[in-house]
Amino acid sequence: MSNKLIKNQIELRKNELLHYAPTSFFRKNSEKSFEYFVKNDILSKTDGGSEIYSVDIEDHTYNFFYEFLEWDSEFFKIPTLKLTYILFGETNYANLLKAISAFKENVVKSNYIFIEIPSEDIFVIQALNESMFRLVETRMTYYLDLNKFTNNRYAVREAQESDIINLKKVSSEMVNPFDRFHADVCLDPVIADSFLGVFAEESVKGFADYVMVPNEEGVPADSFLTAKYYQSWWDNIDLKVSKMVLSAVSSKTNQGWYVKLISEMAYHLREQGAEFALMHPASTNKAVIHSYEKLGCKLGKVSHILTYKLR
Repeated sequence: MSNKLIKNQIELRKNELLHYAPTSFFRKNSEKSFEYFVKNDILSKTDGGSEIYSVDIEDHTYNFFYEFLEWDSEFFKIPTLKLTYILFGETNYANLLKAISAFKENVVKSNYIFIEIPSEDIFVIQALNESMFRLVETRMTYYLDLNKFTNNRYAVREAQESDIINLKKVSSEMVNPFDRFHADVCLDPVIADSFLGVFAEESVKGFADYVMVPNEEGVPADSFLTAKYYQSWWDNIDLKVSKMVLSAVSSKTNQGWYVKLISEMAYHLREQGAEFALMHPASTNKAVIHSYEKLGCKLGKVSHILTYKLR
């Protein structure tokens, strides 16, 4: 595949592709974020790091970048693909529909595929919707300025492997019906419940950089919050940003602990050197969003998760 063609397509789509970077809303760093998270990623995939489907529609080439997710496929008992980018050199809606149709017929077939796409890429979103890609979640990115953050302190500790059984139970029981795994009609809700439990377990075992639980006398560890530091990003984007990833809080025994864990994780991430923390609530989770805004978090970006499965 011609690197020149791909670079030209990246340039044509740059205004939309900028928003695929997880830190695109930090304007002073947006160009570096685009180069690191998007442009370099696409070019590395062009060199053999990913699967690419190319199709010519009326003398214009459309490139679909996708990955086969082995772990997800085995866990959910369904062959799973992730669509990462669609590149093209024209803005012809009818041709884009034809290209998506060819991609579905020749690559997706009877498999399950999903894409997380920023709301700014509305041209592609419309084409995917018309091509029977379903909206299963609208996901928001909030951010917190850690250097300006102040709040009360609470007793917490790092989760241990002895906590896993309990945290798996809490994670599987305190389900958000609007998250991607439970909202998607293509996925088994029972498997989705167990997925969150496994995610919590693997986080404690090392998938996350830190898992926090309550450490207050008389309060059971029936809630947790995980974080990834992403320190490998910092020099490349000239921004020290980390993420709060997965949480679950028992409404029976740990009421009020969500805000406490977010607050303490903010202090923990600042101690690791981070300047900003990112969180990714579903737009439907109004209580969580209210908690973020109460703590001083601000909205950074909005994206949609679309999925397709031949039915």
